[in-house]
Amino acid sequence: MAAVYVLAMLGGTLPVPLYVFWAPRMGFGPFTTTLIFAIYALGVVASLLLFASLSDRSGRRPLLLASLVVLAASTVCFLVARDVGLLLLARFLCGLATGVTTATATAALEELAGPGGGRRASMTAAGANLGGLGLGTVIAGLFAQFLPSPTHLVFWCYLAALVPAVVAIVVTPETVRSPRRPVLAVRRPTLPVDRAARGQFLSAAVAVFAAFAVNGLFSSLVPGFLHDALQVRSVAAVGAEVGLLFAVALVAQLAAPGRWLDSPVIGPVFLIIGVAVFESGLWTRSLPAFVTGTVFAGIGAGVTFRRGVAVTARLAAPDRRADLFASYFLAAYAGTIGPTLALGLLDQVINQNVATLLLAVGIGAIALATTLTRSTAADRTAVA
Repeated sequence: MAAVYVLAMLGGTLPVPLYVFWAPRMGFGPFTTTLIFAIYALGVVASLLLFASLSDRSGRRPLLLASLVVLAASTVCFLVARDVGLLLLARFLCGLATGVTTATATAALEELAGPGGGRRASMTAAGANLGGLGLGTVIAGLFAQFLPSPTHLVFWCYLAALVPAVVAIVVTPETVRSPRRPVLAVRRPTLPVDRAARGQFLSAAVAVFAAFAVNGLFSSLVPGFLHDALQVRSVAAVGAEVGLLFAVALVAQLAAPGRWLDSPVIGPVFLIIGVAVFESGLWTRSLPAFVTGTVFAGIGAGVTFRRGVAVTARLAAPDRRADLFASYFLAAYAGTIGPTLALGLLDQVINQNVATLLLAVGIGAIALATTLTRSTAADRTAVA
């Protein structure tokens, strides 16, 4: 289950280093790049609203098998893409599959871990999510740098990898005890019923919104920043730098002390520091500063995401687990749509440095507000 989760997330970032090949060939600029990425995130959101919670009724395996079929269709679109329209369709289909996979696979891992395995399951789910995102950019960068046909060969290999993934899902036990007929309907985001639990969940959701705004920036415009502003010409190096954010996030989840993962403050603080440092690297055209900021931001994103998954797993009712995870990932991917599109628009009308500075200030303000809110709530609890 974890391997399939990694593979699905990997597919979401395979195109990231390849925009430098598509853009001159198809004649589009930074705003279209952000639009293509936003369409992916929109597909994730649509999937979370329409399909992700269906697995609570119909079972985890049918939804995961359907998501792999949609991933295959998305990959075929990338292979035959000759214009922006097909890139948009490919990214939207990929987003649909990702939305189903994130909520369904995370819930399945919690159930497969069994009683007492919640911490291990949340670590595995968070690691599969961010680890897969990081691997996608690195693999695509290496293929583009050292192998022929940079916009095709990597997708042929990915299409082949989906075949054993289907087999893996078929032989994995179903974790929903009494599957029922699915009912398709637009769902409203689910929140815990208890007021205190709702506050904890909303705090985690807002924090992951800020973390995924950084992820969205790295998955859309950072390759262009590295190529144009920081003069990084190697596609493999660009893929590695983008993947560094997700790789550090993965390591942070596995190696961070327990008190970091339990704290609502540590993740946002690292995120704020990282955004400030890599923004200074863009202003000063300093690649070392940008890389340093990427490391700090990666730690913040990883700790924030892992804590949010654990909080959601703890608060979710057993029969609505995928439903609450869908709400959590809805908040996460909402963080990639608005800020990324706003940056793409601002980049058209004002200086690139000013545009990224405005985004950095916004992300920092959201992360800081989350920290202050949780600290105030803790103080009130202590006084009571």
